[in-house]
Amino acid sequence: MSQPTSVTRRKFLKGAAVAAAAPYVITRTARAQDGRTAANDRITLGFIGVGGMGGGLLGRYLGDRDAQVLAVCDVDTQRREDARNRVNDQYGEARKSGAYKGCDAYNDFRELLARDDIDAVVIATPDHWHAIISIEAAKAGKDVFCEKPLSLTVREARAMVDATRRYGRVFQTGSMQRSWREFRYACELVRNGRIGQVQSINIGIGGPSVDRYLPEEPVPAGLDWNMWLGPAPWKPFNKERFSPGGWRATRDYSGGQMTDWGAHHYDIAQWALGMDNSGPVEVHPPNGKDIKQLTYRYANAGCRCITAARAACCSSAAKAKSKWIAAT
Repeated sequence: MSQPTSVTRRKFLKGAAVAAAAPYVITRTARAQDGRTAANDRITLGFIGVGGMGGGLLGRYLGDRDAQVLAVCDVDTQRREDARNRVNDQYGEARKSGAYKGCDAYNDFRELLARDDIDAVVIATPDHWHAIISIEAAKAGKDVFCEKPLSLTVREARAMVDATRRYGRVFQTGSMQRSWREFRYACELVRNGRIGQVQSINIGIGGPSVDRYLPEEPVPAGLDWNMWLGPAPWKPFNKERFSPGGWRATRDYSGGQMTDWGAHHYDIAQWALGMDNSGPVEVHPPNGKDIKQLTYRYANAGCRCITAARAACCSSAAKAKSKWIAAT
């Protein structure tokens, strides 16, 4: 019997694509290259946006021995300082001295990206900042994990892809459901015909964002409101606009639930249909009459339709040869 081969973490990560709820971002500077030994075995990270999701991801990485957080960035002073203290306190507990002051905090993400000692960044800002920060990170030689949705517009997404390829970086966007057993199992059942011929996929995600007109309120102390707005049109501060539920419902900053939960559920539906490298051939918006829901038609064999569209679709199944996804 042959002896088991010793596989180091470096060899494993270089030879495999690892999918996990908290992603691993592997950089060129973090690996040995051209026969040279890597200077440090840990991947050094900067966090841009440390609110709800950013704070959760920060906690995951603070417990990872293979990563070290060197900097945090947020336009809210309280969040920024709380995150820095959290990093310093946790790393301090692991030291004999009990003291650690190695995490820096920034208001402007460009200062964080300018650091040569950071391998990768984790971006968890509102959606309207995703493209600019990701592109600038690629230019600065950083690998990127960016929360979903990928971008605010399709054009921004294309620019992000182009920049990642041009500068030879690694980019991953948050899609945690791909790592959950329940979703994978469901997709395997569908793709292997275990539940028979699928007649419809109906997705409940909520509606798109809208234009919102909110009264001006005083800007809280410690918040850089102009920096928070960034590329978005200038609007006066309002706590509803600044809150996660508020900015996500506002067209200037997000696509609403269509791109929030949609980034997850549309992805799973495409996965189940075996359409990862493709997309719908027709998009039918609700018209208040026969089409009650946003509906996508795919160029697959067999008729796939949804509730209100069922009669129109199935009556011409022989000609349609399509699959449908609808969102409510």
